[in-house]
Amino acid sequence: MPASASRRPSSSAASRLSIGQVLEILRDEFPELAHSKLHYLESEGLITPERTPAGYRKYCREDVDRLRFVLRAQRDRFWPLKVIKEHLLEHGVDSEVTSIASRPGPTSTLQAVRLDRRGLAREAGVEEEFLVELEQFGMLAEGPLFYGATELEIVTSARDLADEGLHPRHLVMLRTAAEREAHMIRSVARPRSRSGDSAARGEAEDFARDLGESMITLHGAVLRTKLREG
Repeated sequence: MPASASRRPSSSAASRLSIGQVLEILRDEFPELAHSKLHYLESEGLITPERTPAGYRKYCREDVDRLRFVLRAQRDRFWPLKVIKEHLLEHGVDSEVTSIASRPGPTSTLQAVRLDRRGLAREAGVEEEFLVELEQFGMLAEGPLFYGATELEIVTSARDLADEGLHPRHLVMLRTAAEREAHMIRSVARPRSRSGDSAARGEAEDFARDLGESMITLHGAVLRTKLREG
């Protein structure tokens, strides 16, 4: 047998992916995904990658599918990890999610999108000048090559408000309030992120996200109450 043949990895070994390769595969749909998030999900038992003798993580395609399901369930349906784990144990990744699809989440109907600037304007039904105005007043980040579901929601909501006379310049107070809330949430979540512990950083990110959803729910309830009082 040639020496080179003895060094050729098996098909099983060759199909295993490094953590960097997994991040690359998922980057388009989850651009903010980081090592810390994957380590945290592993520590919570959501994924169980193999380990090489040297201790490196190796992921199979089933691990990637499971990761994608977990991340979508968090992002699109706002399921906590406990619910996701229970669902995976009972139904697996490929099952329909209608059994618990009614769980709350203010933007649970958002679908994954990846739009360039013109695509964002087209999908939201606005002129690109409207995007510039949103950027000027801090409602939309400047410079990204692609936009996702959250940015599309911002633009369409701002468009609806503008149609009723509330233009981006009128929304500065809303942006300022959101910035203050985000600062408060980060300050509460930060102690959970221990330096050098990637799993803890992932936990802190999830904790901040959950706090944010609770803040959104509370804000909506208080606003509805105040509108009734008026």
